[in-house]
Amino acid sequence: MPECSHVELAQVDPTLCEFDLPLRRRFFPLGFPLDLETNSPDVIQAAQAGWGHFSKAFDEAPVRLALGVTDSDSMPSERSTFRSREHLMFVVADSENFFTCDFNARFAFGWITRAVAADQPFVRYSVLSAAAHMLIEQSALAPLHGALLMRNGCGVMLCGDSFAGKSTLAYACARAGWTYVSDDGTFLVRNRADRYAIGDPLTIRFREDARHLFPELADQLPVVRPNGKSAIEMFTHELPIKIAPGCSIDHVVFLNRRQHGQPRLRHYPKDQAWEEWGAYASFGTDQVRAAQRRSHERLLQASIWEMTYSHFDDAVARLEQLVDSGG
Repeated sequence: MPECSHVELAQVDPTLCEFDLPLRRRFFPLGFPLDLETNSPDVIQAAQAGWGHFSKAFDEAPVRLALGVTDSDSMPSERSTFRSREHLMFVVADSENFFTCDFNARFAFGWITRAVAADQPFVRYSVLSAAAHMLIEQSALAPLHGALLMRNGCGVMLCGDSFAGKSTLAYACARAGWTYVSDDGTFLVRNRADRYAIGDPLTIRFREDARHLFPELADQLPVVRPNGKSAIEMFTHELPIKIAPGCSIDHVVFLNRRQHGQPRLRHYPKDQAWEEWGAYASFGTDQVRAAQRRSHERLLQASIWEMTYSHFDDAVARLEQLVDSGG
């Protein structure tokens, strides 16, 4: 049968349910198996860049992601909209760029344009990682918004709002000899009885002002992330730091950045932490959300602090004192 264009196929297969996705690879995002199907070498290349250095760490059934690429050159002009009900999630930027997840089936499929597929950081962040992480979260993880580091076997998660300095402080700690696990996405492993958490140690994202704090970032150009924020994205193998795929969380530190003053630690109310973590168990079936909240409940056994600080070097020193002395 001669090759047909996308338009010709649409005439005989209006929903594109038979559209051939001949390129197939298995990857291990966050250490979990994922089978990717696509018709685009650009998608495979983006997945390889983001996930190629991950190895299998968990004996789970693979999740599946089928991603078709059309021959359109359009880019979405709006941020994606997320809508969910029970075991389904729909993510749409426009009529040509969208995907949907069926968490019960451990399967996601979607369509993007050729222009989106060619923008490797965009497709990696907005489509591949978004779909893969949601599928894996619903299967096995409890997500949190925080950076994760380790010093002498002691795990510290840094939490806080935007501009609290999570990624920058995490990198400052890593430059001082800590082990880096994640810059803003931390995931508790649900089927464990401890507080073991994982992240993506292969990438790190900085705000533009980090170029003025760290000489090795001075020549890096910021990019606009899909959420509209300006950032510098780098692979950690390009940086002088140690990495690890995960660690047990011993301390949770909520960051409160001030203009002046020495860093100070105080105990953070556990009921307030519990309430804030509830925002990250916001979709999926009742059973999955309950399992995620049980993981959050285990995390309450860690020491929970608030740190006010102004300068990163002083904050690193105070965190080292916390780990070395326990308070």
